[in-house]
Amino acid sequence: MALHYFKPRRAFDFNPHPFELGTIMGLKRGYEDNHFLLKIYSMKEESFDDYYRYHLKYYLSDTDRTEKEFFSHLWYIVSTRIDYFNNQDPFSKKHPLYVSNIKKLNGFLDFLSPKDRWNIRPNDILLKEKDELIAKLREENKKLSDFTIKRKIEIYDDYHTTVIDLFQQMQKLKLPNGAPLLRKDMLSPYYKIVSNYFSNNKKKISIDTAKNYFVGKDDSQKEVKIPEDRQLFVILPKKKD
Repeated sequence: MALHYFKPRRAFDFNPHPFELGTIMGLKRGYEDNHFLLKIYSMKEESFDDYYRYHLKYYLSDTDRTEKEFFSHLWYIVSTRIDYFNNQDPFSKKHPLYVSNIKKLNGFLDFLSPKDRWNIRPNDILLKEKDELIAKLREENKKLSDFTIKRKIEIYDDYHTTVIDLFQQMQKLKLPNGAPLLRKDMLSPYYKIVSNYFSNNKKKISIDTAKNYFVGKDDSQKEVKIPEDRQLFVILPKKKD
């Protein structure tokens, strides 16, 4: 498949940005792939995305075309050209140029890789990425396991609402300068602490149960009140000497 649909009506000049456009002169029909790749050799990596989007837009301007086809052909011509340069005589006078072109084309493939939503790239690349992702997830899971609670703080005799009452009181405490001790506009940490780190008579405190006791001003009518017989303690500021 020739890259005839990549042939721009105007040529890119990527410096400065936005693009300045001039006319292509002397471009023979059938050499569009070469022209596309030649621009990459002299292009900065930060311009890859603009270059890709420009040609994608041009390609999709015709009906019955998809980005998947566009991506597939791009990957093919770039990887094929890398293979071509790799197979050239390493003692050739053009060897430094080939090495430079290979580096730039590999950089373009690195740019393309995250766009592959269709698993078009070779299986060895896809499998390597999956293996790296699995290894990364295992490492993250190992780190998270260090913070896993193996045994929760046990609350005796169904007095979990007493503990919740203490958290509610802590939200209202003031520092000597009048500033609040704790933020109370973010309620989720409070009920998550109760659910994740405490148990009630060796039974789990569901997050929904804990959430009912920490409700914002807009939903204050939905808040479950602490029974008076469970409001056993009062947190008071320390008296000054």
